[in-house]
Amino acid sequence: MSRKYLVLRVNNNREGEVNNRQVTMVTANNPYSIAPGSTESTTTDDSQQFLFTLTPSYLPDSTITLINNKSSGVFTNLIEEEASELGHPPELLTIPDPHLHRGATTGLNDNFDLFIGQKLQSLWLQRQLIKGDGGQIYELENGNLCIKTSNVFLHGNFRGFLIQIDLNDHLCDLENPKSFRKVFEGVCEKYGIPAGNLCCDVLDVNWLDKYGDLCFQYSKILNF
Repeated sequence: MSRKYLVLRVNNNREGEVNNRQVTMVTANNPYSIAPGSTESTTTDDSQQFLFTLTPSYLPDSTITLINNKSSGVFTNLIEEEASELGHPPELLTIPDPHLHRGATTGLNDNFDLFIGQKLQSLWLQRQLIKGDGGQIYELENGNLCIKTSNVFLHGNFRGFLIQIDLNDHLCDLENPKSFRKVFEGVCEKYGIPAGNLCCDVLDVNWLDKYGDLCFQYSKILNF
């Protein structure tokens, strides 16, 4: 069952027990990179592009990506048959078994962040590495509300306490994304969540994207 996502950051100095973890990496394009064989016809690109990657612990072996707050995608290196053997829930993103059997996928042991750092190093330069650690996951209201917390670290320095609130679809008006803020503010007030930087924006109000919108919200909240 899909859910709408919100990210909230509260600046304080609390640290919980290690449980929930995510990694956010920000890379910028290399304006001097030119494809092989195009040196005579191609000039350097002065435009700046940013690639955000989000690797949450509750999506094993999967990475959510966002380029310039426009294009999003999800990459996974978890095989479908292995997911069932490990007892992962069926809604997890996996590589279909036929793709593996027909040799349509390679490098299954490497996540997308590692692929960028090793294979695409000439195209993307790492700017920031933000880690979330020492968090908890709480399921409330018969599973209709899920609150995930995490301490945020930038290059090893504590930067704040992050709270992600997931609501079931039927609790939101999906036809009016602008109404999301009021709904989430009501949840914060009900459970005594202190005020902070609140983000429930979406990439496209006419086409909601569960994981793309989540990565977009993280990129705005974790804009240090």
